[in-house]
Amino acid sequence: MKNFLLLVVALTISACAQMDKKNSANVTIADGVWAGVIKTESIKADSTKQEGSNELLIATCSGVVRFWAGKGDGKYVKLGVHYTIHSLPGSHLIYFIDADPEESGWVEIQSYSLLEINADLAVLQWSRAVNNRDVDDSKSDRYFFSQGNAELHRVSTTCNDKMVP
Repeated sequence: MKNFLLLVVALTISACAQMDKKNSANVTIADGVWAGVIKTESIKADSTKQEGSNELLIATCSGVVRFWAGKGDGKYVKLGVHYTIHSLPGSHLIYFIDADPEESGWVEIQSYSLLEINADLAVLQWSRAVNNRDVDDSKSDRYFFSQGNAELHRVSTTCNDKMVP
């Protein structure tokens, strides 16, 4: 019985080690540019909701990612700073948390879940939370949440040094 238990423990440890080894593979997000339209919904502290949509570009180069939102006039503005990326095959969690140095009460968290469906198609889920600590608790913009989903198409498979310096 003792040998049987030792065998079970050894197999369990071996299986866990194999699982950790498989999940810690050095996977990175592929170079290129993805484009699509994200459909969004925002909810303020007073429960008011707002829906919208926006053009979105995601540019990746050597494991670095940048997000760009369309302004509606053919121009784009860069979103977010200091992204952290965790990747497994075809699946990426990209996020940041930041406080505005000029507005010490503004803290923002954004996360993007990017799933590569095939070489040319990906889907995205976006989440944003803003804690506007300098605003009175009773105000509608004291805090708010936003979320969105998008289908993205790969428009380039190479690094774009203008989008990811």
